[in-house]
Amino acid sequence: MSFRGDSKRQAVLRDRCIKKSKTTQSEYISRILFNLKPKMKLLDIGCGTAHIIQESAKEKRGPVYVGLDLSSHMLKTANENTEGLRSVMLVCGDGFELPFPDNVFNFVVTRLADYSPEESYRVLRKGGYFFEYSLGPEADKEIKEFFSERIEKESFFFPRNMETWKQEVCEDVLKVGFKVLDIEDYKEEDYYENEQELMDLIEMVPLVKDFDRTRDGKVIKEIVKKYQNEKGIRITWHYYILKARKP
Repeated sequence: MSFRGDSKRQAVLRDRCIKKSKTTQSEYISRILFNLKPKMKLLDIGCGTAHIIQESAKEKRGPVYVGLDLSSHMLKTANENTEGLRSVMLVCGDGFELPFPDNVFNFVVTRLADYSPEESYRVLRKGGYFFEYSLGPEADKEIKEFFSERIEKESFFFPRNMETWKQEVCEDVLKVGFKVLDIEDYKEEDYYENEQELMDLIEMVPLVKDFDRTRDGKVIKEIVKKYQNEKGIRITWHYYILKARKP
């Protein structure tokens, strides 16, 4: 999940990673666009480098898009990525204390970001949609396997019960008054070309405490040895998409 106040290096790595992997429109963006209508106002909490807004605004120019992030470094890159898109506004702000009045947005979305369900509910209009994209319990399990003692716990999802983890995800959203319409999870295999790309992933999120490319190089080689095939270095990506509505 995104960390409060991401660094300049994280912004650079994240932007590079997203642009490299973006070959087709993501399932998440496709679902957002399916429900997004002209003149609606959409808020992206923890927008990062604004790739969701960028892709959505290029596809549908009618709605108004507002991206919010706590990191000035992320917003600088976001500004560059959305240059020329007139329906986009970027705001420096906290996902736990949204700087907006009540009932102003038709859509609130968040992807791998820190946010407050209460605040998301507050700024949504009646009938408005809330979409969340976040980690499933098997995301980056290969990294967890080799760095089990040093993983950044905030960057992983550890459910109380593996069999009922989806219900757990919905708890906080239901508690504030949302009606959950759907929650689906997806498991994919990501492939990294070399050790450098794999270390970029670990450092970008970050996934490992006090990660050092030189000191931890031996462990990286062990991961590569076990999980490299003809496609590259395999890392599991597991995520869910939650769709809810304000009654």
